[in-house]
Amino acid sequence: MNNEENNICREGIVRAVNGDDISVEIIVSSACSGCHAKSICIPSDRRQEIITAKNTRQEEYQIGETVELLLETSAGNKAVILAYVLPLVVLLVLLFSCYALTHKELLSVGIGVLGVVLYYLVLKSAGKSVEKGITFGIRKKKLVN
Repeated sequence: MNNEENNICREGIVRAVNGDDISVEIIVSSACSGCHAKSICIPSDRRQEIITAKNTRQEEYQIGETVELLLETSAGNKAVILAYVLPLVVLLVLLFSCYALTHKELLSVGIGVLGVVLYYLVLKSAGKSVEKGITFGIRKKKLVN
């Protein structure tokens, strides 16, 4: 996390400190949360998530302290490719190749969907190795004067 301008930042609250692993709670809300009509459309569009970040700066953090989570833009791009782009490629390749061989639409769709399910199962089983490439950093929140 050396190059600070190439980071995605998100504010959160420290919930636990375990050595170099800091558990940070963030609030995830949909795009509707900023809309003036949100009370009419979606009554509950916010949820809490706990992210574990590495304390690479060796700073002291207190439970309840407001901090910023950092994710390198390249790691964010990798996550998007793994979660969205590759499954789409798997689906399309299986769909079109199966249809070209069998000329049966329902079978082609079924095999395409099955291929995506298998892709996600493999991705989940390889979770620890994938997580090593996508790590969050943490820094103290800068005060604005």
